[in-house]
Amino acid sequence: MRYRVRHLTRYRYPAPVHGSLNELRLKPRPAPLQRLDHYRLEVQPSARYRAEHVDAFGNPATVLNIDQVHQEWSVSAVFEVTRHPVEAELAFEPWLSLSAARAHLRQDTSAAALDARGYTQASPLLSIQPALPQRLGLAPEPDQGIEAVARQVTRLIHREFAYRPGQTEVSTPLSRVIESRVGVCQDFAHLAVACSRALGIPARYVSGYLETRPPAGAERLVGADATHAWFAVYDPARGWLEFDPTNDAVPDQRYITLAWGRDYSDVAPVRGVVRGGGRGHGLQVSVDVQPIGEG
Repeated sequence: MRYRVRHLTRYRYPAPVHGSLNELRLKPRPAPLQRLDHYRLEVQPSARYRAEHVDAFGNPATVLNIDQVHQEWSVSAVFEVTRHPVEAELAFEPWLSLSAARAHLRQDTSAAALDARGYTQASPLLSIQPALPQRLGLAPEPDQGIEAVARQVTRLIHREFAYRPGQTEVSTPLSRVIESRVGVCQDFAHLAVACSRALGIPARYVSGYLETRPPAGAERLVGADATHAWFAVYDPARGWLEFDPTNDAVPDQRYITLAWGRDYSDVAPVRGVVRGGGRGHGLQVSVDVQPIGEG
């Protein structure tokens, strides 16, 4: 399936901004079963300096330096991407038990394993909490496979936590999410990553988009889509496996990967600093994910 995605972010400030330095992650990264066909980035006011680089996790990033005085700043990323369907798994596909996978990961010196080990450690927004799985009522058996454990984590979060926008922010501690049992996709992806790491499973945070469809008979609203988040775990025998706890689903061709990292702080679509601008700012984000044909 081919999609056209438009992601518009607009900031408004109560006082003039005399300069800003921003880092963007709005260009889809290379990912399995996904091909970027076209990408365009527009910034107003224009940046005096613009540089592209690839971060430590393989995500394309853009650095912008805007030195014009302004009170409004906008960035629009428009791209077309082809997402191929996920092939059905073979019944005899190899897998390792949780205990065997952990032992294998400690001994494996391959590039893939060394990279995966980095996703077993604490990260800026997520500490290692050994008691977290038990606190959530999760007690996997050592002979269970990593996929089976990840599915358990996915189902548990979907069942026990309510999707409720506006109750949390990116900075909301995981402990508050667990206590309130409400949140949004970012919270649920963080919780799944933290729970997996507590079990010794490498887990990463994935950001992207999900094609949404209006209810039967309703008109599709342009710009009403949003970014989405899910998680992936590493199985030494099979590589990275993705799961979506918000929807209790395995990501398919409706999911478009934008970036991945240890947690949200590694993949924020837009972040930066400004000089001036007064206190606070207004933020408007509009996302449109439009199917445009078969890939």
